[in-house]
Amino acid sequence: MSRETPLITKRKIVLLALLLAVFYLAFKPSGLWFLTTEGMAAIANNTEDYTDQNGYVLPEAYKISIDLSDLDSNIGKELYDDGTYKIYVSSLDNTGSARSGGYRIGFRSKGTYSHHGASLVSGVWHKTVDEHSFTTIMSAKMAAAYNNKNYTSSQFAISGLNYKDGDDFGFYIFPSEAYGKDISFQETGTVELTVTGLYRNSWSKKS
Repeated sequence: MSRETPLITKRKIVLLALLLAVFYLAFKPSGLWFLTTEGMAAIANNTEDYTDQNGYVLPEAYKISIDLSDLDSNIGKELYDDGTYKIYVSSLDNTGSARSGGYRIGFRSKGTYSHHGASLVSGVWHKTVDEHSFTTIMSAKMAAAYNNKNYTSSQFAISGLNYKDGDDFGFYIFPSEAYGKDISFQETGTVELTVTGLYRNSWSKKS
């Protein structure tokens, strides 16, 4: 009995070590548990293991047509889709007042993530300030063309990585001064939107 004790003890130690290793891999900031519950935010917030220095602004302009006669029909229309990353219309409404913004559009961005890293094309730059602080910056700009006139759209909404696979952002389609002059709250035409300055967020493992 006394000869078996050391062997049993060694087995227990090895088993305990394996359990601790599995526990660490699962529950560390970029581990399986955090990836499952938090998604790409688990990667973006882990400045010890990952860096966002490889992000950049996309040089292209992207266009989308919006039917103002049936706002709900525009939900799901894609602004951007390269087969991996996608941005689509997630909300569109009309507040009925220039003071509250009038016509407003929201976009949802979807990217990818794993323990190797994460990436997202969005109108939002999720910037790491230092090891413990982060900020969100609207990198995108939007312009609206309607009835042979061009308008500069202003920022309506911006979010952090509120979804496991991305974020959302939005614009007021027309400037407030256009209402009552060129724009009514019962428009039935099609407005052409052009978005520039989309940002390719990229979080990769530090070497």
